[in-house]
Amino acid sequence: MLEEIAQQPEALARTIAEEREKVSRLGQRLRAHDVDLIVLVARGSSDNAALFGRYLLEMVTGIPVALAAPSVSTLYGARLKLSRALVIGVSQSGEGEDINRVLEMARADGAYCTLGITNEPDSSMTRIVDETLLMHGGRERSVAATKTYTGQLLHFYMLAEALNAGGARLGFEAIPDFAARALELRPQIEGLVERYVFMENCVVVGRGLIYANAFEMALKLMETCYVVAERFSSADFLHGPVAVVERHFPIFAFAPPGVTLAGVRELLARLRELRADTLVFTSDPEAATLSTRSVMLPTEIGETLSVIPYIIPAQLFAALLADAKGLDPDAPRSLSKVTRTL
Repeated sequence: MLEEIAQQPEALARTIAEEREKVSRLGQRLRAHDVDLIVLVARGSSDNAALFGRYLLEMVTGIPVALAAPSVSTLYGARLKLSRALVIGVSQSGEGEDINRVLEMARADGAYCTLGITNEPDSSMTRIVDETLLMHGGRERSVAATKTYTGQLLHFYMLAEALNAGGARLGFEAIPDFAARALELRPQIEGLVERYVFMENCVVVGRGLIYANAFEMALKLMETCYVVAERFSSADFLHGPVAVVERHFPIFAFAPPGVTLAGVRELLARLRELRADTLVFTSDPEAATLSTRSVMLPTEIGETLSVIPYIIPAQLFAALLADAKGLDPDAPRSLSKVTRTL
C-alpha cells in the first residue's frame, strides 16, 4: 500500500499524458450532442471518487449529475429515460457485476453515451461501454485502493474541463507535482500515528469538493485499521452528530482554502470547546491553531485542486496506523480486490 501511494505522482502524470487528447475529443462530441444529464455508477472507493465527480461536473458544466443506485436497475429492474444522458461507470477493476449490469441496461435504455473509467484495459467493462478512459497506474496489488482512487479523481478533472463549453481551464496539470509534495509529509505522519494506535471509533469531516475525501479516509480506516469511522459534511455534523463528541473523541478534518474553510473553522472551534481530539489537514494557520494537531499542506494548493494532494497524507495515515497496530493493510480480513455484488 505504501509503495502504491508513493507511485501516485508518476501515475497521475502518465494518465494525463496518455488520456488527455482522448478526453478532449470525447468532450467535443458530447458538447455537440447537448447532453443534459450525467449519471455516475460506482461502488466503494470508486463511489467516493464519483461523489467528487458530481460536485466538480455540476460546478464546471452546469449539467445535473446523479449518483446511481445500482439496485434500482439490478434488483428492481427499473427502466430509465436516458436518451440525452452520459452514463459513467467507475471501477478500478472493471469487473464489478452490478456496475457493468447498470451500464448494459443504460445502453438498452437509450443512453447517448456510456463511458467506463477503469485501471484494467482488458476488463469486462471495456467491452460494454462506448468509450473507455484508462488510469495508467499499473497493477494495483494492495486491496485498499490508493492510486486508482486518485486516478479516478484526475479523470473527473479532465472530463469536466473537456465538457465545459466556455473553455475554462482547471489547471490539473499541476496535480502530479502537488501529489509529490504531499508525499514529503510522510515523516510527520509517522510521528502522529502512535497517538492513535488504540483508537476504535472516529469521525472524518469535509465539505464541498473535498467531501469525497471524508468518505475515502473513513473507508481506509475501516478496511485497513478496523476502526469504526463515520463520515460527515462539516455542516451536517453540527446538526445532531456533534452530540456524540466527548473529551478526547478523535475527529479528522479536511480544511483546504476556499469557500468551505470558514465553516470548518467554526466546527473546529466548537470541537475545541468540547475538548475533542482533532487532527486537521490544511494549509490554514487558523484552522491549525484551533485543532489539537495538524498536517500542513502547501499554501499554493487552492480549493479546486486540493482533493488529490489532501487525500495522500490521509492514505499514509491509514497505512502507517495499520502497521503500528500490527495489521497488514495490503490484505485486510474478509476482503478481496474485486467485490462482486448485484
